[in-house]
Amino acid sequence: MIILDCEQGSEEWFKARLGVPSASNFHRVITPTGKLSSQIDSYVNTLASEIITGQPYSTFTSDAMLRGTELEPIDRNNFSFLESVKVEEVGFCMREDIKVGCSPDGIIDEREGLEIKCPLAHNHLEYLRQGELPAKYIAQVQGSMYVTDFEVWHFYSYHPDFAENLSVEVYRDEVFIGQLKDHLTRVTDLIGEYVEKFKKGDRNVK
Repeated sequence: MIILDCEQGSEEWFKARLGVPSASNFHRVITPTGKLSSQIDSYVNTLASEIITGQPYSTFTSDAMLRGTELEPIDRNNFSFLESVKVEEVGFCMREDIKVGCSPDGIIDEREGLEIKCPLAHNHLEYLRQGELPAKYIAQVQGSMYVTDFEVWHFYSYHPDFAENLSVEVYRDEVFIGQLKDHLTRVTDLIGEYVEKFKKGDRNVK
């Protein structure tokens, strides 16, 4: 695993992720049941276009995203205290054999990962009632374990107005990860193909 030492959300971080399939968007590659996502073509177009133009598709930050960014350090400290573990902040992680990555919200003892969510109240309540990793984050969490080769990923949902938070240990699903790997290989192959075909360069005009 390659760990790029940069602050998440910084210009360097956006540059590192340019055109790279990342775990937060793996739901656009694979469904929670392991099937190919209907969003895959759009995602490939987005990533290939980032490489061709040299610009990220969007750096827009919604109110909900800004709220999550502001609460994340509090969440990380809460998780560290409650679980009695030291959480290390990292930038962007990438595999060495295929150009895919993830941005963990923390790494624990250099062998486990952490995903923090700061959802709106109704979503946090839903997560608490379910008591397990929400289906919409399966691709992100399992994908992060694929990128890092970790065996365990912690999912932590926090809301300051609730008496309880959700902390779930998630283990590798090798079947799902195998399906994801196949889909990501297809994605990276298509990105390379489109970039080679459509990127502006020195061409002999006939």
